[in-house]
Amino acid sequence: MGGGIKSFIEFNEKNIFDRILEITKPQIKKIMISCNTEESKLKKYKYPVIKDLKKGYLGPLAGIHSTMKWLINNEPDVEWLITIPGDTPFIPSDLISQFKDKISLNLKIIIAKSKSKTHPIIGAWNICLFESLDKELDNGIRKIMSWAELHPLDFINYSAEKYDPFFNINTKEDIQKALEIEKFFFKKTEFL
Repeated sequence: MGGGIKSFIEFNEKNIFDRILEITKPQIKKIMISCNTEESKLKKYKYPVIKDLKKGYLGPLAGIHSTMKWLINNEPDVEWLITIPGDTPFIPSDLISQFKDKISLNLKIIIAKSKSKTHPIIGAWNICLFESLDKELDNGIRKIMSWAELHPLDFINYSAEKYDPFFNINTKEDIQKALEIEKFFFKKTEFL
């Protein structure tokens, strides 16, 4: 994709990050950005930018781990962390409320699915799992589901969509597909 943060890829004159913010900001109390790249474009948003505590670019679990630790240190009353990747421009407008409705004492992790496909990075994580995640990262676990399945887990499932609401942009071809999704399934004014 030419380097840089994918979240700042634009189509129809708006970047992915701003699209995600529009949907999530009204539904959530605190927004943090997990990012290991020095990126001046992030500064304008005035959100905490959390870098991985564990060295070696260990993947999304390391981002969850570091963000949990930040919350423990800075927002000790927060019990749940919700994660959304920065390359998913069409997340459902009720995603956060779906997670909030599903949270219970019996669960520690909730992960999103669409048409029964699991999207492990789109999840809700109980902060009490920090010690477990810290230990398992040190033990070599890198896949989100390998760790998640060690704990009480459930899913929210989006099955009636005509497109994958968790479609993510990885290639230039994906940008074209995003343009097509927006053209056919969204009103033009929705993202203006």
